[in-house]
Amino acid sequence: MDAYEVIQAMVAKRYGKPTMSRKAIGDFMLSDTHAVNVKSNNVDKANYSPNMISIKMMHEWVFEERKQLSFIFVDYKHGANGLEILGETDPIPIEHISWDCLTIEAQGYGVIQMCDCRKIVENQTKRDFYVGFLKAYDKYRLKELTKHERFSKRFIKDVDTINW
Repeated sequence: MDAYEVIQAMVAKRYGKPTMSRKAIGDFMLSDTHAVNVKSNNVDKANYSPNMISIKMMHEWVFEERKQLSFIFVDYKHGANGLEILGETDPIPIEHISWDCLTIEAQGYGVIQMCDCRKIVENQTKRDFYVGFLKAYDKYRLKELTKHERFSKRFIKDVDTINW
């Protein structure tokens, strides 16, 4: 079992909940309408922008179905006696995570990634988070459009001009 799976199981057990399948909205459910994702971070590795959740899944769950989504962040390292948990947050509602530390990158419809140190804004509402999401999505969409336009210029040619 990989470290992230061990950590997810450990955190879910602490809340008295079973873990979910990899395709589920969360790693475990606090209730029928409150999913929790556990994000583990090995402090001994150079971190990249970790995937948080697909924008499609997040949008459907949080904004269309009006359900709750929270994240628990766990810092760990491998010690002499196995995994050593260095820190763990309480569940943080997605709407309390600032867009100052999030971005949307290409993967499927797009995926929310943490691109900077975690910044929590406890009084940020779901509406405020959604406005930030719309701005980030527009930036992502324009970046993808530009990327695809540049790429298409490389191969869209008149078929009669190609030396077959």
